[in-house]
Amino acid sequence: MDTHLMIGVAVMLGLIGIAASRDLLRRLRDQQPQLVPIKVERPDSQAQRRDR
Repeated sequence: MDTHLMIGVAVMLGLIGIAASRDLLRRLRDQQPQLVPIKVERPDSQAQRRDR
């Protein structure tokens, strides 16, 4: 009986930990600034465009 109780407590603590980590990660994702892609051209590609 004691073993079943300890397994049940461990499972409950695991589920609580998973729920808390998901909530924490969701909040951190909302605070993260949105990244904007920047177009960068290489010098050799500019030389090829001048040749056209």
